[in-house]
Amino acid sequence: MDFLYSDEPIIACSTSNLANAAIAVLRISGFPDLNQFTKFFTLRGPIEPRKVYYTKIKHQDEILDDICLTYFQGPHSYNGENILELSIHGNLLNTERLLKLFCEVGGCRLAGPGEFTYRALKNRKLTLSQVEGLDMFLNASSGYALDQGLSLLTGNLQETYTELYDLFLKHKSALELSIDFIDDVGEETAKSYFDDSLKTFQTKFEALHRRVLPMSHNLISPEIVLVGLPNSGKSSLFNSLLRSDRAIVSSIAGTTRDYISEMISIHDVRYKLVDTAGIREASDVIEVEGIKRTQQKIKSAFFSILLINPFEVTDEIQELLKSTYDSIFFTHADLDGFKTVKDKLVSSYPILGPMGAIDLLNNSASFEASLFEQVNNKYLQATFNKPILLDRHKHLIQEIHKQLQTYVNTVSYETDVAIISYELNTLASCLSELLGIVSPDQILNSIFSNFCIGK
Repeated sequence: MDFLYSDEPIIACSTSNLANAAIAVLRISGFPDLNQFTKFFTLRGPIEPRKVYYTKIKHQDEILDDICLTYFQGPHSYNGENILELSIHGNLLNTERLLKLFCEVGGCRLAGPGEFTYRALKNRKLTLSQVEGLDMFLNASSGYALDQGLSLLTGNLQETYTELYDLFLKHKSALELSIDFIDDVGEETAKSYFDDSLKTFQTKFEALHRRVLPMSHNLISPEIVLVGLPNSGKSSLFNSLLRSDRAIVSSIAGTTRDYISEMISIHDVRYKLVDTAGIREASDVIEVEGIKRTQQKIKSAFFSILLINPFEVTDEIQELLKSTYDSIFFTHADLDGFKTVKDKLVSSYPILGPMGAIDLLNNSASFEASLFEQVNNKYLQATFNKPILLDRHKHLIQEIHKQLQTYVNTVSYETDVAIISYELNTLASCLSELLGIVSPDQILNSIFSNFCIGK
């Protein structure tokens, strides 16, 4: 992103610019002097920081809007720069007109996604971990992800990282003490301080490491995936759960050629409900790709549902049954002969066992309540031990775990201080990256691409 290397004044609408609203907030940052903008306002006298002023925006003696203005003087601001926030009327035309004014006449340019926050990172107002927490907080689909994002930004998880790093620094000082001041404190005292500080650090870290759980699904934006052979009822169930005709329902096999998705709320958690392409032997290139994506979705789903129409079963069901599912249901229970064909199918594939049946025509409400309860119970179980959600953090905690084991083994037999110091410095590098003291450039673009413009 080009803005990573830019420090010119920027402006953006930090509220929604997709629909008319009562109020929109324009945020300007990075200007050296407030006098650059005073010509646009009808205020008389100086503008003091952190006070709200009611004024008008003007240009060439024409009044453009009534607004409220607040000035935050750097470095005592969100990103360490001078920031001017303008609360304007939120008509889209008005927002666009004022953005254009400050770009063409005020010397600003439009900000990129997350550019305000990047400047906070650059000016050390936030660490990289806090920025990732903000990203999670802004984009979370569940209450747990929302809480962990806020916890990373300002709360317990960030404090845990900070405390862990402080304990590491104490242990590092213990090693330095045993090297440089051994004659002053004595060998026994130095060793006791070294061993105790290492044990305290290990105990704190292991509590964090237990929160790194292996999972193939994404708890930040969990997915419920509907899977089955063609005409198994996936699209019908998809529409029923959404209470809309979002997916095309047809008796023609292969109607759903790629997966489609919509958001659905279950017990205050927003899930992505995914209707996938039916698994079958296909020659159409597009349908083949859709089936390939279906198989990928099965592997990454938080909650997977296999639907089986016992009246239309092909050999591809053997491929489907190689995967595991959270729920399996038989569809078309309203048709004559359902029990007979279902029992015959179960006898051919005993792994199915006594599964439930869906009659969307008569029992959709009770089925939906039961299904939602299953999904919610899995979600509560998955979040019970407060797992770390961000992949970068999980990877780093695993790396720290490995490096800590190497370091502990080294100090148990090694007497060469240079070797011990080398292993300790490697551990320090991983910890610094976890806390966000070190910000690897290669991950910045992927992080800030998730941010909204104006934040």
